[in-house]
Amino acid sequence: MTEWDAGAYHRESSLQEAMATEQLARLKLSGTERVLDIGCGDGRITAAISARLPAGSILGVDPSERMIQFAAHNSGAPLPPNLQFAVADVRQLGFENQFDLVLSFNALHWVPEQDIALKNIYNALKPGGGALLRFVGLGERKSLEAVIEDTRLSAQWSRYFQDFRQPFVHFTPEAYENQAQQEGFRVLECHLLDKSWDFKTQAGFTAFAQATFVEWTQVLPPDQQGEFIADVLHRYRLVVATSPEEDYTFKFYQLSVQLERN
Repeated sequence: MTEWDAGAYHRESSLQEAMATEQLARLKLSGTERVLDIGCGDGRITAAISARLPAGSILGVDPSERMIQFAAHNSGAPLPPNLQFAVADVRQLGFENQFDLVLSFNALHWVPEQDIALKNIYNALKPGGGALLRFVGLGERKSLEAVIEDTRLSAQWSRYFQDFRQPFVHFTPEAYENQAQQEGFRVLECHLLDKSWDFKTQAGFTAFAQATFVEWTQVLPPDQQGEFIADVLHRYRLVVATSPEEDYTFKFYQLSVQLERN
């Protein structure tokens, strides 16, 4: 299991926070729900949701022990009674009929075993419970992750990635809807959003990459990681930038999904 740098992620996760906040603006809560936040990362969003659950509770889970330690420490001591964090992988959840709502924001694309993830989300929900998900989807434009894959397969870098497995999965709306239905869900919404984020400077984009390219950079010698990131961002600029003003722009697709357990 890859351990992300929780502090670096926290500093460079404004984009992820903005996407989660956008999705949460659509969320109606009575305040009594029991909620599960999958891939909670630094816990910032999880803690914000807990304030909307005065008579409910939320559990934030993440497979990274460092992230969970950071989340618990950063959310106040002691934690509010309706807020908890735990180390857990969506592929190995053991919850049964426990939650009214499952949330996940920009985490599930890091789970290639999406059938297992959806099955475990389904089982964690009470009958009639819902899931609100947002993560990277597949569209016509090449993704940043695909450019990273192109880079690591190039002659300069491939020797470092022997037996390396692609660490992400991207779905079209049609493919994900079909996958969710196979696991028993009723699909209320599944559509693709085209988004962009301007990092303003090379340093800004590089800092984001250092925090989020961990699945690839952990394989490299430390003195090669900066050059690898620079190579990726150069290649990515050739793919997406249509003018000099877009040199530091990140263009990406988001899959917005709302499911209901039958």
